[in-house]
Amino acid sequence: MKQRVVELTDFGVAENMRLIEAEIPSPGPGQIVVKNNAIGLNYLDTYFRSGLYPWPNQEKIKIPGSEGVGHVHAVGSDVAFLKEGDKVSYVTPVGAYAEYALINATHAVQLKVDVNDHDVVASTLKGLTTHYLLHLTFKLESGMTALVHAAAGGVGQLMGQWGSEIGATMIGTVGGPEKAEAAKKAGYHHVIDYNDKDFVSEVMAITNNQKCDVVYDSVAKSVFPGSMDCLKPRGLWALFGQASGPIVDFNLGLLSAKGSLFVTRPTLFSYIANRAEYDDASYQLYSRIADSRLKVAIHDKMPLEKIVEAHNLLEGRKTKGAIVITL
Repeated sequence: MKQRVVELTDFGVAENMRLIEAEIPSPGPGQIVVKNNAIGLNYLDTYFRSGLYPWPNQEKIKIPGSEGVGHVHAVGSDVAFLKEGDKVSYVTPVGAYAEYALINATHAVQLKVDVNDHDVVASTLKGLTTHYLLHLTFKLESGMTALVHAAAGGVGQLMGQWGSEIGATMIGTVGGPEKAEAAKKAGYHHVIDYNDKDFVSEVMAITNNQKCDVVYDSVAKSVFPGSMDCLKPRGLWALFGQASGPIVDFNLGLLSAKGSLFVTRPTLFSYIANRAEYDDASYQLYSRIADSRLKVAIHDKMPLEKIVEAHNLLEGRKTKGAIVITL
């Protein structure tokens, strides 16, 4: 039986992906096959596609994609907590761009909250990322001040809402007036358009020169080293992405010079390796979507056939919210 999958023919540009037919896989030990209802699009996908991150498996066909929602089609011999027919969401390094995705069972969670499929894939990886950044990487508390780069993006809009719920003062940076409007709607108390103003000077003015407790940075190169200049002494720079390119040859002495700062480069998979933590983070996310504490911004819905166009939109930073891949 055949299915449609997206094959990566070589590391590099989005045009190296193509839609092909392939066999529906069978799960091995510790694996499940999920019949996707919808697929998410994330910057993580571009990192594996470009070769920035090493490809994590030895499958014959390289299938990108990190997020999906659907029903369990088949279960590996030693998977006990899921069965055929269960509705699940999942995050995985690669493998989601398919009608039937073969994934490690540890990367899936059973959906026990009623959330629309498109909202699920627009929010799961981004929302779990938001959860660990706000609660685990740095415990953001009421009265603190946080700076979030790319505030109009998928993670950024969730960060603004969830951080405001916590009671922190949320400052967001964006590139352009339309994105500024999206960030304001997402709960940011202050929004800085760095195409128009110097974001470091603006942060200093907003905080009365007191700076921020934490900077959440998914942009990297183009906002470096300014991100560190926005931090209080002993503040944390949480670098969780690199939309503008990686920071290379980083001098650790800068952390001392700029106030005994801390820096971390976290990844989601370190925070969902524990089943109890994964289940709890998922519940915290989906329950907030279900009762409208979190509103999920969807930029567009695009069929699997348009995956190249979708990647180019994302990497061109032309999106306000998530792109959902439909089947």
